[in-house]
Amino acid sequence: MLTLVVAVVLFVAGGVWAVTSLSGGGKHPAATKAASPGGPSASSSSGAGAGAGAGYPYGADVGLKKALRAGDCVRAEWTGTAFASRPELGVVECAHGVPDGQVMAVDPARDFADARDHGGARCAGEVKGVAGALPDAGVYALTPTEAGFGAADSGTACLVLGRHVPIGGAIGHFRKTGSNVWTTEMSVGDCWLYVDHTTYFLATLTACADRHTDQVIGSVTAPRATAFEDALRQANKLCGNRFESTWAPGSDRSVFGYLSDENNWKAGFDFVVCTVGKADRSPTTGAISSPGPAA
Repeated sequence: MLTLVVAVVLFVAGGVWAVTSLSGGGKHPAATKAASPGGPSASSSSGAGAGAGAGYPYGADVGLKKALRAGDCVRAEWTGTAFASRPELGVVECAHGVPDGQVMAVDPARDFADARDHGGARCAGEVKGVAGALPDAGVYALTPTEAGFGAADSGTACLVLGRHVPIGGAIGHFRKTGSNVWTTEMSVGDCWLYVDHTTYFLATLTACADRHTDQVIGSVTAPRATAFEDALRQANKLCGNRFESTWAPGSDRSVFGYLSDENNWKAGFDFVVCTVGKADRSPTTGAISSPGPAA
């Protein structure tokens, strides 16, 4: 199981309840590389000067000797500015490899020129919705080199990668209900069930039609000048200020804020994932549409 610390603040019985969830007994390692903040973007690789060879679909500098497939999870080390340079990639297990992100699709091209000139734009259009639904992710289109075009099965790999820290697991339609999701993986529209294990909790992904305690409605950024513990205490308020009037105008629903661990905070993941659910934290069924009417 992926090890990660998830810190949560909930207002309970008029007070603040801070919970730190340890899954597997360790902390999610923070990203060691620099990353550029901002919205989803697409950068495609160049066919020239890339150390290209027929044995390397995307060039020797990328390091892969096999074509990427939709669903592959990867670790990425940027050679320069994140999302504006070429990454060195390695395929890892989605569940246990702490991936930076995942290949969401592979865009086929007629020839190398088509991939070079249009693969990036097609990738961005195809998977930007997945990246935009996550709190801190971007799109990167990895086109094959000219020499590696055949080895890449004529495809541009459309990746969604974490901007500051690893996303940490499968995303989008590659996830399965019943799997545990962390703040870095939570997408707008996700429904999940808060499962209390006394000393920690798990957020178990469910279909919105089934029993769940939380529905993800967006995210907000906490002020960087704020200390982590202060941001933890302010998480509900930050989400409430943004979403409560729309999603929880009545007394039966509340908006909650979920913050990742301190290592991720220090690495630049300053996002608070916002959810809506019953004010008493009891499970409900069915997705809530915006604006959320009082039950």
